[in-house]
Amino acid sequence: MKYLFVIIFCTSLFAQTFEQEALQYLQKQFPEYEKIEMQLQKNFSSDEKISVDKTRNISLSRGLAIIPVTAVKGLKTSSSIVSVKVNLYKKLLAALRDFDRKENLNQAEFETKLIDVTKLNGTPVEMEFLLSDYRAKSFIKKGEILLEENLEKIPLISAGDKVNAEVKTGSVVVSTELYARQHGSKGDVIELVSSSNKIIKGKIVDANKVIVE
Repeated sequence: MKYLFVIIFCTSLFAQTFEQEALQYLQKQFPEYEKIEMQLQKNFSSDEKISVDKTRNISLSRGLAIIPVTAVKGLKTSSSIVSVKVNLYKKLLAALRDFDRKENLNQAEFETKLIDVTKLNGTPVEMEFLLSDYRAKSFIKKGEILLEENLEKIPLISAGDKVNAEVKTGSVVVSTELYARQHGSKGDVIELVSSSNKIIKGKIVDANKVIVE
């Protein structure tokens, strides 16, 4: 019974030591996360020494980390991998109220929350993101984490707007008035229509000007 206790204790102690090493290495390799939690998927035998192989890359995939390891058992050394469950936490923006579709967004109407991103369906908006240029693409519920999929740029030009267009033909530039057929923001290429109903494409410069090349 005493020997059994020693074996269980050594196995537990080793697993604890490897888990600490693996966690520290994860934190070093992925500093973008505020906090990382991990849980081993398997136990190791007491006569096997496992250490993180830092010459190979860790693979992260939705709640699972594949960690390359070196296993030493007696005189034999081999390369292997260990799968661990992980929770990856980031500071993200959560809505302080409901936002209707097409409603402009404001940084002050969001709070910061520490969230496990492995449970999110979508791409979370980073803290440094400038929200003042964006609006809600779909309804955003109070408390919901802000995702890129829920955003769209506030259009500088809307469908039906009259715009000044610079039409470039070689070295000649002609200015004319066209009507937008699509919404668009700075840098977007949208469809425009002339007074003769000809469809052209132009790049938005500002709220009143597009360039047709």
